[in-house]
Amino acid sequence: MKKYRFTYLEGVLIHFSSKSFVLSLLKIFFLFNFWIVFSGCNFQNEKEDDPTPASVSEVMKKVDSVYMSGNLTRVNHILDSLKPHFAPSDIENLTEYYIYKTNISLSDKKSNPNLYTDSLLSIFQQSHMQEKYKAQFIKALMLKGDILILNKQYDAALEFYFKTKSLADKEKDPFNYSDFIAKMAQIYYTQGKFALSARYQKEAYETVLNAKNLTPSTRFYIIQGCLNNAGFSYEQAHMLDSALYFYLKNINYIEKEGKAGPIGEKQYNNSKIVALDNLGGLYLKKEDYPLALKYLEQCIAINNYSLSPVKITAFLKLAKTYTRTGNITKADSILNLAYRVINKDSVNLYANKVKFYQAKSDILLVQKKYKEAIENLQNYKLASDTLNRINNAVHKVDVAQKFQFLQNQEYLKYLEKTNESKSLYLVGALMFVCMLIPIIVLSLTNARQAKRAQNAATEHSKALEETMKNLEQRNKDYAKMMKVMAHDLKNPIGGIVGVARLLLEEDHFSEEDKEMLSLIASSGENSIEMMNQLLNSGLAIENEVTIKEDTDLNQLLHQCCELLQYKADEKQQKIMFTSSGPVSILAGKEKIWRVFNNLIVNAIKFSPRQTVINVVLEQLNKSVRIAVIDQGIGVPEKNKQKIFEMFTDAKRLGTAGEQPFGIGLSISKQIIESHGGKIWLEDNPKGGTIFYVEFPLV
Repeated sequence: MKKYRFTYLEGVLIHFSSKSFVLSLLKIFFLFNFWIVFSGCNFQNEKEDDPTPASVSEVMKKVDSVYMSGNLTRVNHILDSLKPHFAPSDIENLTEYYIYKTNISLSDKKSNPNLYTDSLLSIFQQSHMQEKYKAQFIKALMLKGDILILNKQYDAALEFYFKTKSLADKEKDPFNYSDFIAKMAQIYYTQGKFALSARYQKEAYETVLNAKNLTPSTRFYIIQGCLNNAGFSYEQAHMLDSALYFYLKNINYIEKEGKAGPIGEKQYNNSKIVALDNLGGLYLKKEDYPLALKYLEQCIAINNYSLSPVKITAFLKLAKTYTRTGNITKADSILNLAYRVINKDSVNLYANKVKFYQAKSDILLVQKKYKEAIENLQNYKLASDTLNRINNAVHKVDVAQKFQFLQNQEYLKYLEKTNESKSLYLVGALMFVCMLIPIIVLSLTNARQAKRAQNAATEHSKALEETMKNLEQRNKDYAKMMKVMAHDLKNPIGGIVGVARLLLEEDHFSEEDKEMLSLIASSGENSIEMMNQLLNSGLAIENEVTIKEDTDLNQLLHQCCELLQYKADEKQQKIMFTSSGPVSILAGKEKIWRVFNNLIVNAIKFSPRQTVINVVLEQLNKSVRIAVIDQGIGVPEKNKQKIFEMFTDAKRLGTAGEQPFGIGLSISKQIIESHGGKIWLEDNPKGGTIFYVEFPLV
């Protein structure tokens, strides 16, 4: 495996390998965030270590240069001397303080970084603090997620990243948004989803270009890191031309910024070592040995051929190139240089040892030293097995499914609040009916006793009839509400049942745990059956009140397609999203999401296996039109108007036997019309159906 680099600090380049994820992620998630959040100047003298309240902000701006020097003891002294001078309202400096202390604690085994991350999060317990200091709150969430990743608590970490995703705005806060996107790219890379990782790295690069108020050094590290990582991800995805494009773009950027002046020599050299190393490795993979030798030799020549851990993989690649070109003496000499510094890079020790033993075995085989070659191959296997054990857990994390689960939880909370309000109305109505009963009895009694009360009794009877009609209508409304809840709860409960069934297949659970899991699965299946009966009852739903806000349809559709791809994978289908560019409308984001989620799920349901579902976003003069195009079984002409009716009889089973309920399109039509839009369908000339949705532009 090649090294995958995300950033560097203190002159140490971080190597990120799919087989050394846990160790590399320690530095990636903490050192990268640490560097890009803080950038400062050099200290002038020791007097600044004891600040006055007036100089707190100035000292905080300079802390980074001391940290960069590696003098953590002095950094701790400065931070501790600053702490008494922080005002409770100085949230920005307090946030920086806790981030520094968290990162410093990582170098001390006796320290607990959770103490600092939890203290930082406690500042934002109240919702008004989260809103007022959103940028600082986002940093706190991501820092906590990073600590959880370090502790291999991946599900908990993704919950904090999900909160970050819901808060970070691509347009208003490109810096934090690009940081979040880069983290997702790192996780996808370690799971072997290299093309997806490259796409996220590219998006992080394009986003951070719009970030403002960044120091030159910070901008340099982020941009060159994204370009390099995008190239490396493309290389692992065997898209070598794309990888070469990003590598060359990165080298040109480094040279341009180095000549401009604001980047230090140490930063410039480390960046160039990374770029030349990866470029030389790419040409080695393409078997272009002259160019591979050219760039790899340039790489190790930097800093007067110094032996540095940052050059380890360059040495290994150069040794491999010499071996393939028949220069065994040079190959062995270079490999010995690599061995002298290989133990200095503790972050990537096992990954580098795997490469070293493999390269050494190749040389020994050429030299016909078979016994020594076998010993090296055995060491190679031991190092590989160690890496597999270390990094096994992260490959089980399904990011899209976890985010979908968290989003469903948020929607359930919303439904619970809505249900609570409607329940209060229903209770009030029942109380009103109970109060009417004595009145009705008295009215009937008076009617029998006196003829004069006959007219009054008649009026009361009419009032009673009207009240009963209202009550009946209210009961229907309540039933309709329950119908919606049953429809929307069915998928997440089905997911819970599926997870429980999967866990029951595992061998490491006790009998008691398996009994509990079996109970969960059975209860979930019973709940789903009960919901199916409710969904088959033929009830209707009324329009709901919509709270509208500025919504980016391009981003919403992009995320929707990505999150539903996992469902399409069950039928080996592919969801393709095409857009003419960003476009915003005034809409209820959750409800619009619900519309497109339903349309795409229908396309999956009624399309055969191994087909393509196209989602197209097109901006017109005064409106925006979205098309969901499938290659499915189509809609008969007689049913084209009926399918938008509530609980229509125009229902058919999906191509895999999926059960339809006849409610989704009716709900979607009501939501779209409440936004001033329209929905219709047409036959797909290539087979299947095209559903069109059109909204007016703001």
